[in-house]
Amino acid sequence: MPQFKIGDRVSTKHPNETFHVPDGHTRLPNYAAGKPATILACHGAHILPNAHAHFLGEDPEPLYQIRIDATALWGDDAEVFDEVVLDCWQSYLEELR
Repeated sequence: MPQFKIGDRVSTKHPNETFHVPDGHTRLPNYAAGKPATILACHGAHILPNAHAHFLGEDPEPLYQIRIDATALWGDDAEVFDEVVLDCWQSYLEELR
């Protein structure tokens, strides 16, 4: 069941918070770790690679399309209106605090 809806403000977790096993597998890019984002879409439930890569089953969970402003990623060096769009599994995200 999706935890977030379109327009929700979230933040990405740090990659080591998304592993299912120590020193495991994640698809969360380091440059996007701990950044504020906005939910753009939910693609439904998909196989979680963090579990599947370690033979822990498919463990499907909601996969979201998120937008991170470039200034949140690269500060003043970024173009003001640029953004990065990523697909992230629900366990990679948390409510923005």
